[in-house]
Amino acid sequence: MKKFLIKTLLFCILLCSIFLGILSKANGYTDPFYLRFTSEKQNNLILGTSRSAQGLLPSVFQRKLNREFFNFSFTIVDSPYGPVYFNAIKRKVNENSKSSIFILGVDPWSISSTTKNPNDYKNFLENEKCLGNMNFFNVNPNFEYILKNLPGNFELMIFEKKGPMYLHKDGWLEVTVPMDSLNLNERIKEKVIDYRDKNSKEFTFSSLRLFYLKKTIKYLSKIGEVYLIRLPIHPEIYKTENNFMPDF
Repeated sequence: MKKFLIKTLLFCILLCSIFLGILSKANGYTDPFYLRFTSEKQNNLILGTSRSAQGLLPSVFQRKLNREFFNFSFTIVDSPYGPVYFNAIKRKVNENSKSSIFILGVDPWSISSTTKNPNDYKNFLENEKCLGNMNFFNVNPNFEYILKNLPGNFELMIFEKKGPMYLHKDGWLEVTVPMDSLNLNERIKEKVIDYRDKNSKEFTFSSLRLFYLKKTIKYLSKIGEVYLIRLPIHPEIYKTENNFMPDF
């Protein structure tokens, strides 16, 4: 009986070791968000939605400002300004720093909601996404993220599959797509239609999200300097945004 228990224990330890070894192989190709939950707390952050995630490179800011930056931006679904993103930022930032720099990407969609009541925070989409369901933001490997947000996708960690998206360790999401004129014009056309016919009808300005943007600014201002930026976009999309929120 004793030998059986010992063998069973050793077998369980072996299985757990293999399982943990598989989970620890997650990288920038596994998931477009995972690595943002594996770094330590940060002094200098880039925040916002997908425009900031793809368009603002920490390495460029590091060269210009001689300090390390981390991109903690996600998507319009995952990280619009609100209670979920605010609490996530608080868990990611190093509050002991007093000379930090924070770059916040803003646009009309980041302070708007798709809920019937735009201030109905209990039904905000991000509540059920990664920023809303996570407790640990600074551990590596982050088993909580893998188990909660990559269920059934463990094969991605066993067999690395390179795709058009690669998340760098500094949080920058690199997206590689065809840049020939035909593909580029087609993507622009689709985006313009998407913003004009979908976003403009589904989104509504949220005073609660604006409140949390201000709350985020106030909180980060105690730790360092805060800069709000609006990234350049295609003129037709810019026109749609101005029609949607003229006083932005």
